Formats: sequence, structure tokens, C-alpha cells
Amino acid sequence: MCELLGVSVAPAAQFGVYFHEFRPRAEENREGWGIAWWGDGHPHVLKEPIPANESALAAGLADNPPVSEVFVVHVRAATIGDPTVENTHPFQAAALGREWVFAHNGTVQALSRLDTGRYVQAGDTDSERSFHHVLTRLERLGSDASDDDIAAEVLATGRELSELDSRVNFLLSDGRTLFAYHDGHKTLHVMEKRAADLGEIEMSDADYHLSLRLSDAPDEHAVIVASVPLTDEPGWERLEAGEFLVVRDGVVHQRVGPGGRLETLRAEAS
Repeated sequence: MCELLGVSVAPAAQFGVYFHEFRPRAEENREGWGIAWWGDGHPHVLKEPIPANESALAAGLADNPPVSEVFVVHVRAATIGDPTVENTHPFQAAALGREWVFAHNGTVQALSRLDTGRYVQAGDTDSERSFHHVLTRLERLGSDASDDDIAAEVLATGRELSELDSRVNFLLSDGRTLFAYHDGHKTLHVMEKRAADLGEIEMSDADYHLSLRLSDAPDEHAVIVASVPLTDEPGWERLEAGEFLVVRDGVVHQRVGPGGRLETLRAEAS
């Protein structure tokens, strides 16, 4: 299955993605891999339409791990669109004066009903078209939209996509906030790590071995969102169908249950 992985950490941390160590699901996710992180206020996106465990570029990330406060990772099993770099996640585009990245798991139907506004697709996936639909709805909010306005619109758009007889799990980020939406397609999990039990977080599953190297800052914390739990430790929560997360500065800032409205869990990191 397509794998989604999102990380929000504060302060910024070094993130090693060791794709070249994965084996079992390589045959299931052969249509591409990609990673996005932020530096100097802009996203950096690396992606290829080949199996990650056959990629020298992916293996190089183990030797030179990027440093960022947000990471979005995707491994692709294609349902719509040929295995080309244009169809490989994450996708990148600008809206509201910000640069966004998007990764999706599932299949979106009724694509002709999606308003993509000024955006022109580089590829031919349902995922990229859905991303452009999300950004088109965000742009309608105007440049003075608040963080809460944006979060509410992302949630509303996720629910709209789900209502089109679609399968929709996605990660969306502008480099500051990480949004995660799960409509019940397969699984999506979340775990929060506090300063007291941080250090070097090692995470593995059939697709990747990950290393999140944190500093000694006493107030450091991280949130990991993943299709499947990446460690055997307690603390992983399986999201319910229709659940939505707003993650910022390594903390789950807002969380919405199925059919619910945005509820602020924390005003600031603790």
C-alpha cells in the first residue's frame, strides 16, 4: 500500500531515512518514493518514480540527513497515473503566499467535480488534482486567513473528498503546520514524543528504517504520523475514520474526531 509518514519536531532535527534497508514491501510499492523538508523557509522535495530500495538518491539521504522542523515522506503504489516523476508524491505548489507539499494515500473519484482554479497539473494523478482542489479552496479564504480558518478549510475539503465515494488519507504542510486527514482507508497512526524520552529515535517497518536525531534541548518534542506504527513501543494511537490532526512545533495542536469540529487541545507546547 502507499505509505504516508509525517514528522513535526521542535527545535529542528536531523532526519535520516534509510530506504535502502527495507525489503518486504518493496514489491508492493514499486512506483516511486519521495521526501520533503524545509530549509530557509522553502520546501526541498526529492522524489523518483522507482522503488526506493533501488535508488542511489534515496540511499544518499542516509549519509547526509536533512535538518528540518517538518518532514513528509511517501512511498507509492500507483492506482491512477503512470510511474513518472510528475506523478510521484509529495507534490508542491504555492497558495496564500506559502509553499505547500501534499502526499495522498487512496483513490479519489469524480475528479471532474474538483475545482482546481488556476493550477495546472504536471502529471495525471487523482492525488495532484485533489491537492490543487485543496489549494483552490484555501485561496478563496484570502491572504488574511487565520491558522484556524485554514485548518477548518483543510478539514472541510478532506470531508468533501471522502463524500465523493473516495479513499482519502493525506498529509499537507506549509513547513510550519502539518495537517493529517484519515477517512478510514487502511490505517493512519500518530505518536507524540516528549522531551523526557527523546534522544535518537529509531523507527522501522517493512518500508524504511528511520533515525530522528534530536538535540539536548529540554523542551524538545516531536509528533510522528505514519500509516503503520514504526516502533513496538506504547504510545501509538490509531486514528478513527474521519479524524483530523493539526500538528505544529512538535505538538498535536488541534484534533477533530469523526464528524466533529476543530477543538484546540493545547494553546502552546508544554
